[in-house]
Amino acid sequence: MLRAAGGGGLALAGAEFGSTLLAGCRGDTSPAPSAVDWQALDARLTGPLLRPTDPRYATASVLFDPAFDTIRPQAVAQVTSAADVQACVEFARRTGLPLTARAGGHSYGGYSTTTGLVVDVTPMAAVAAAPGQVARIGAGALLVDVYSGLARAGLALPAGSCPTVGIAGLALGGGIGVLGRRYGLTCDRMVSAEVVLASGEVVHTDADHEPDLFWALRGAGGGNVGIVTSFTFATHRATPLVLFTYRWAWDGAADVVSAWQEWISAPGGAPESLWSTCVAYSAPSAGVGGTPTLRVSGVLSGGAGDDAVAGLRARLADLVAAAGHRPTGTYVTTRGHLEAMLIEGGCAGRAVEACHLRGRSPGGTLPRVAQRAASAFLLEPMPSRGVEVMLGAVEQRQRTAGAGSGGVILDSWGGAINRVAPGDTAFVHRGAIASAQYVAGYAPNATPAAKEANRRWLRSTVEATAPFVSRSAYQNYIDPELAGWAQAYYGANLDRLRQVKRAYDPDDLFRFAQGITPA
Repeated sequence: MLRAAGGGGLALAGAEFGSTLLAGCRGDTSPAPSAVDWQALDARLTGPLLRPTDPRYATASVLFDPAFDTIRPQAVAQVTSAADVQACVEFARRTGLPLTARAGGHSYGGYSTTTGLVVDVTPMAAVAAAPGQVARIGAGALLVDVYSGLARAGLALPAGSCPTVGIAGLALGGGIGVLGRRYGLTCDRMVSAEVVLASGEVVHTDADHEPDLFWALRGAGGGNVGIVTSFTFATHRATPLVLFTYRWAWDGAADVVSAWQEWISAPGGAPESLWSTCVAYSAPSAGVGGTPTLRVSGVLSGGAGDDAVAGLRARLADLVAAAGHRPTGTYVTTRGHLEAMLIEGGCAGRAVEACHLRGRSPGGTLPRVAQRAASAFLLEPMPSRGVEVMLGAVEQRQRTAGAGSGGVILDSWGGAINRVAPGDTAFVHRGAIASAQYVAGYAPNATPAAKEANRRWLRSTVEATAPFVSRSAYQNYIDPELAGWAQAYYGANLDRLRQVKRAYDPDDLFRFAQGITPA
């Protein structure tokens, strides 16, 4: 049974999908609390409250994408406890100041920041294994630290690849990753959560306590119904993984993509223990006269011995035969679980400490990245015409002088992900064979004209491929220009989500441009 209206709300700490409006939507309309107000909030917090005059503010106030550096919060509260979060929520209610929770800050829409108060949960980043093969993980933990912390206990969690994404935003919006076909989405492994509601109340939620809230936490995305301070997840044993990459010349791209789609979805194709991605990307270094790149990479779990590797090679031989083109390069290797996840996250050869953002964490070496993105789901293989259109868009980008790298990433779904019914959690996308992520990168210092050309390429690619994919989209790849976004993200679960929103946040305290509104 839902709570009575007025019972609270949930701003779901958002690394990938936070809770504020786009730059300019709130702009100069945010209230300006007095100096006395800020002093009173600071006095209640255990963690620091950073105002623009604080030398730490410049680093603490920015997101992963430099495109949103122009958004200037009035303050960043680096919270260390649920009590700190309570103080921030109560402050926002009293002053009318917008607030958003932030962990990794990877929202493609910039929704992890605000012109008001940012509740930075990254200090709450503890990762602790517990009896029963579960782990309690702070909402501020980044994926690289989750993997490292769990590895010390011989455990693992199915989650994403990007090392600096926060566990909160990932899990609250679903959470795809290289182990998803075998173990499910990150949200499917959620056992419980601690949440600060809009009323300031701290609640524990699981299948038996606040069940509607728990249902919403598993797929609604960050920024809709409360601020999560910690999670408990069911883990699995960390075992060695087999990684592979096969590359093809571009002239065989259409055949390879078509064969890959059948390989991941047809009976007798790739098993559930085998996840893969098919990536068609431009290669700016090759120049406008060069050709894009095509590769199929993947991860095999559940066995890494000689027999497992031989079985994988046999499956890959089937793919090569179906494509009708010999790969130009192949790579198959076995690695320990943590090392494999570092490789998948682009951190091959780096220590865990180095696999953090420069300037954000001691020893961090990773750069911030500017890019636009959009998504769609494939419920069945794209027809040949759809593949042709998709690859044509990548070729167009290759021919465009000055364009940054970009293209389409197809990730395999199915298996354990699709064994969960669409209504069992708020995450409705349970029938896909793959997701499509359209990515358009650009230089942070690009001219306004170059940025606009980049945006137009993304929108034209999404429009051109739309007839060949579903109308649904992945809420963690949030797209601020997506028409009909609520239905695309939530489908048949939207009405129930709006009921949950009404029960927990009837005043819409936690609101943003693509936020769920109360029923």
